[in-house]
Amino acid sequence: MRGGRVIGASFDLSGINARLDRLTAAAKKNTRKAAQAGAQVYHDELKARVPMSAQPHKSGKKVYTPGTLRRAIYQAFVEGESNEGQATYRVSWNKSHAFYGKFLEYGTSKMAAKPFLRPGYDSAHPRALSAVREVMRSAVEEELQR
Repeated sequence: MRGGRVIGASFDLSGINARLDRLTAAAKKNTRKAAQAGAQVYHDELKARVPMSAQPHKSGKKVYTPGTLRRAIYQAFVEGESNEGQATYRVSWNKSHAFYGKFLEYGTSKMAAKPFLRPGYDSAHPRALSAVREVMRSAVEEELQR
């Protein structure tokens, strides 16, 4: 206020708001793609870290060839835990193909643990975040160039 008078101004921000809406839409559209890029980093890291025996081993009547657990590592989109703007992927191993993965990860009373899941997650986490950010950055840059 100056000398009893009010000085005001108005600004038209509709162009900026429309652009922000387009950027938000581009980010939401690419959420699943970005999450999958991060999941892929975890998936690759776990496969590389899984301990692998040199010889087949038997459990009950079933024989497990070397690499069974490595081949059982998967990544899957979890639709029930995802929504607009959030995509969830699960990276683990198929327990019906390699139930013994938990014994390697946590150990048993007769075997020391040979963890691969937690160390793999910890190691891959910064790279997974970078992969997610890169996909989002590309999507936003592409939208900005329109």
